[in-house]
Amino acid sequence: MKIGIENELFTARVDTLGAELCSLRRKADGAEFIWQGDPRYWSGHAPTLFPITGKLRDMRFDHGGKSYELPPHGFAKDREFREEERQAAGVSLVLQADEDTLRCYPFPFRLTCTFALTPRGLALTRRVENTGAGRMEFSMGEHLGLALAPLGRPLEECALVFPGPQTAWNWRLAQGLLDHKEPCLEGVAALPLSKELFRACGCLVLQGLNAPWAALRAAGAERGVRVSIGGFPTLVVWSPDNEGQFVCVEPWQGLPSRGDGGYELAARPCILHLEAGAAYEYTVTVEPE
Repeated sequence: MKIGIENELFTARVDTLGAELCSLRRKADGAEFIWQGDPRYWSGHAPTLFPITGKLRDMRFDHGGKSYELPPHGFAKDREFREEERQAAGVSLVLQADEDTLRCYPFPFRLTCTFALTPRGLALTRRVENTGAGRMEFSMGEHLGLALAPLGRPLEECALVFPGPQTAWNWRLAQGLLDHKEPCLEGVAALPLSKELFRACGCLVLQGLNAPWAALRAAGAERGVRVSIGGFPTLVVWSPDNEGQFVCVEPWQGLPSRGDGGYELAARPCILHLEAGAAYEYTVTVEPE
């Protein structure tokens, strides 16, 4: 079920299936900032990544002497969330562990996703609570599909812009798993985008950034759409190897598994830990400039 929210400046739609942001539209000019999921290119909008980000080696992990299987990015994106609270400009959706989740992920949890429109755009808060008796391991993140239509330029005339010069490396992937690091940004404040870039690398898995936000803008423009990335160890940037005119800007609290790594979930790169009864949350904003 898709739920609509609005304030004086924006409207948004959120799907209870996967707690997925499906639309963020500016009322003044009707500009739509979220990719509308054309299945010819990519049917998603902004999937929820939980309880893993990226891919597991052999699609499995070990915990407590048992082996479990999870698909890339976990199961939250395919689960129906329950509406907990709704106001005119916001909605909160909840997913709790059940028999199905415990078969593939042996940790009791409660995941609350709150979408709130602001005068500048949208704030998305994800909160994870460990409702079990033992320590919980997890990763989580965003997969925001940003449409290029409001920029009025194709991908080759756009860039990902930071508020200051950045030096960062990129994790190259082999079959979706971490392979090796390579230099990517060296004291520059903009990353030019192109289909050729993504054909060559599949996606960028950037680490080492020191910026509160990244903005998708047409080359030379001072306005576009800004995503907050401060506090996240990883920023994934992806566009498909087809004519789809969108870019996914993905702040992650996590990484894919290493291709040469083991299977223990606790040893996964950038894994998060929660003791019994503890909670963790972050907020990401999407703000048209």
